[in-house]
Amino acid sequence: MPRYPVSTTLLWLAGVTLVGLVVRAIPVALADFPLNDGGLFLTMVMAVEEADWALPVSVAWNGTQLPFTYPPLAFYVVGWADAYLGIDPLALFRFFPLVASTLVVPAVFLLGRSLLRSDLGGLTAALAYAVTTGSFVWLVQGGGISRAPGMLLAVLTLWQTVHLVRSPTPRRAGATGALAGLTILTHPAAALFTAISAFLIWFFEGRSLRSLKFSTAALGVALLVATPWAGAVIQHHGLAGLLDVQNNGPDPRSTLLAMVVGRLTGNPFVDPLALLGLGMAILCLTRRRFLLPIWLLAAAFLAWQYAMVPLGLLVGFAAVDLSTLRDSVRRRAAQAGAPAVSGTSRWGPGLGLGLLGVILLVEAGAAGLAVLNPGAPLDALSPERRDAMAWIEANLEDDARFAVVTGDSWAVDPDSEWFPVLAQRVSVGTVQGSEWLGGAAFREQLTAHGTLQACVAEGSGNCVREWLADWPADYVFIPKGRRHGPNSPPDCCDDLRAGLLADPAFTRVYDGPGATIFRVNSMAAGTPE
Repeated sequence: MPRYPVSTTLLWLAGVTLVGLVVRAIPVALADFPLNDGGLFLTMVMAVEEADWALPVSVAWNGTQLPFTYPPLAFYVVGWADAYLGIDPLALFRFFPLVASTLVVPAVFLLGRSLLRSDLGGLTAALAYAVTTGSFVWLVQGGGISRAPGMLLAVLTLWQTVHLVRSPTPRRAGATGALAGLTILTHPAAALFTAISAFLIWFFEGRSLRSLKFSTAALGVALLVATPWAGAVIQHHGLAGLLDVQNNGPDPRSTLLAMVVGRLTGNPFVDPLALLGLGMAILCLTRRRFLLPIWLLAAAFLAWQYAMVPLGLLVGFAAVDLSTLRDSVRRRAAQAGAPAVSGTSRWGPGLGLGLLGVILLVEAGAAGLAVLNPGAPLDALSPERRDAMAWIEANLEDDARFAVVTGDSWAVDPDSEWFPVLAQRVSVGTVQGSEWLGGAAFREQLTAHGTLQACVAEGSGNCVREWLADWPADYVFIPKGRRHGPNSPPDCCDDLRAGLLADPAFTRVYDGPGATIFRVNSMAAGTPE
């Protein structure tokens, strides 16, 4: 495919990247605190600093000691920026994910340009990636402190992988391996995404003995880069410290359903861009071009944000296809004595490109308004809820245990994750961190959290009392106010709050604009007499 002049390509890429920055910056700018999660990762950053930059063996979190087996590179970067540049860690948790997630957009351009052999394909893939909500919703959160650079390094690794498998050289093997090693050191799911994707690229794009030899060399470099950290983890926690981590990705059945009905990109409606990507996947299969369809399916099973990369590439492939067809029609029409070109053939490719532009514009609008979707985890703890947690730290017993009741799923429950950090007390039902304690502990916390949040729908003290019989706590924390943007309910838990006020098993000790806090009386574990 012909390439555009470098200046033109860079100008278009700058515009595409700016679009990606704008849609990502909107929710960050509307909050004064890291979006959704990040409390556990902030604790890990502090642990690294307190260990004088040695790798901690464990980290104190929510009343227990977690093995420090998480890839630590992002924590060191944030810790150094805090210690030596004086940047507030909470500001880093707000803006570092935004910057890193925006840089993924030009990285997708590099990958798409190389894989599709087209500037247009790369630019369209980057634009499609930039404007899909699913590409950034989990990256701009506080937990994006490792997710976003992990994604950036993963895409850069795959960009180099395309070059490596097509034209293997020692330098490309070294670059690919170094980037892959840094990915391993940054985020576990990003490393898995990289491994799966790199294998698919090798299998479908460069399956030769020479590419296998240099790809193996790249793998060796990656393992060499990651060895100091992996060796330390194995020394302190055994091989299980690296392998026995519970998967918290999407349910495979829901993933397949979302793909079939066009709900892959994270928007609350059937999405034309997702349907276009699915249609292109089917078209690729009919042409026996299997890489992108299989890649899309594999990435979707891992996590939504990873599926947006092959989805963007499929949209880029559609643009290349339409552009090639349009150019072919123009050449035929320009040839002297060529048969007449029908109106449909003449205008069809141009109309297709125009329709693609409209679809991308609609997607950009949806991404810009994603913060209004209560189902998108793009909200942060309000100052009032943070004040309530600060009151707890200043006024209640150091060993107090809390039941934090919000009615939310654990992955989109910022109160439960930030509570151990801001209140400095144990949140009995918090799930984050338990995935590093083995399968039994993780399933126990999933049950504890889910059972407690179900009490919001029931709205009675009896439900909470039954829960406390299995998971004892001293206090109940119920937040107030809108918790998921301006379109979410004014209050999550009015009925439950009223139920606890009327129940003699609970005594209200705090009632502010951000939360109500109840002390659990001795009869709470059973039925009041």
